[in-house]
Amino acid sequence: MRKKNLSKILILGAIAILGIIVLQLYWLAMTWNIKNHEFYERVNISLRIVAEKMADKTDVVLPKKDLIKQLSSNAFLVNYNDVIVPDILEDLLIREMDRVVPNFKFEYAVYDCHSNDLKYGNCCMQDGLDKENLFKKLPDLDEYTYYFIVRFPDKNLFLLYNLKLFVLLGLFAIIVVFAYLYAIKSIYRQRKLSELQKDFVDNMTHEFKTPLTSIKLASEVIGNNDIVNSDPRLKKYSSIITQQSEKLTSHIERLLDLIRSDEKFKLKQEEIDLVETVNNVIAGMEHYLNHQNVELKFTYPEKKVLIIADKYHFSNVLYNIIENGVKYNTKDNKKININIEKNENKCKLSIEDNGIGIAKENLNNIFKKFFRVQSGDIHDVKGFGLGLYYVKNIINLHNWTISVRSKEDSGTTFIININKTK
Repeated sequence: MRKKNLSKILILGAIAILGIIVLQLYWLAMTWNIKNHEFYERVNISLRIVAEKMADKTDVVLPKKDLIKQLSSNAFLVNYNDVIVPDILEDLLIREMDRVVPNFKFEYAVYDCHSNDLKYGNCCMQDGLDKENLFKKLPDLDEYTYYFIVRFPDKNLFLLYNLKLFVLLGLFAIIVVFAYLYAIKSIYRQRKLSELQKDFVDNMTHEFKTPLTSIKLASEVIGNNDIVNSDPRLKKYSSIITQQSEKLTSHIERLLDLIRSDEKFKLKQEEIDLVETVNNVIAGMEHYLNHQNVELKFTYPEKKVLIIADKYHFSNVLYNIIENGVKYNTKDNKKININIEKNENKCKLSIEDNGIGIAKENLNNIFKKFFRVQSGDIHDVKGFGLGLYYVKNIINLHNWTISVRSKEDSGTTFIININKTK
């Protein structure tokens, strides 16, 4: 993925997550205010009912205004304006509060402004709490003579419990943020490692190609020497040096192609003759195939099969598949069958071998980068697991499809479906 595209995706993702968090915080604040107001209304109504019932029992006339005053977010004052009977008050408070909010703890205190002292107090819905611990700092309100104060110490917890869904969503959002940050860190670290890998391979291939060019030139000079040509042994050694240097150069070029195939480079597509291209690849591998004692059979239509393809990369695809068919074959009579079938404007190219085959559980992984089957005689074959990864990338860039049929000890068949033929 390009750096610019990656940055865009990360920025859009960050904006989306930030938007979700802001909306959740807004909804949480709005819901908190609504619940807080609802709590205030319920408590206000309940305390008014308690005051009215207590006044009916004691024949007290309640003040027409300022009956209830909110002292803080969780404390309310009720201006009774007469002597309060604690037992009646507590009984009414417990009944009314249990009706409005069941099992909700509250504290109350009765205050006499003449003595400026706490006359009576208790904490309901909780055992073992001394009344001396209640309302250590009472408000000094000169305008009231007799009143009682009710406080709800667990009010915020009560509201949070009612907002548990929003709290859970908030926690989930926090987890998503941390997961997103971790993903960003992992992506950038992976990208950095990938760039380091590419730089390393690029530098190494450059360092290899320079001495290889010198070796190749030197071997050609030696090969053209009359003294060397007159000695069969020296001529053979000179030929081996030339062949191996060319082979190593070819491997380096293919490695560079693999690196470039990770990026969406543009193919140099042109109209080519499919049969002729396959024959050229076979001719280029003739020495290798003869040395490996391979019997190769090529079947193709009589008419030309013209396709649009990148000749260089397509040839490398054929080379990789044919070479794999030879490498992963332990039989003395190695066989490679190449067949082209043309149907209207499409054709099917199949490459079949009689090698060791691939187990069913590994078929879905053979095109993955660096994947190598770890069983059988495959340990004896040198490689990095990049060949078929390169093949798959090139096929995808051509908008073709490739499939594989294989069975252990029964060989493997690669099928390339090519469209837009003539």
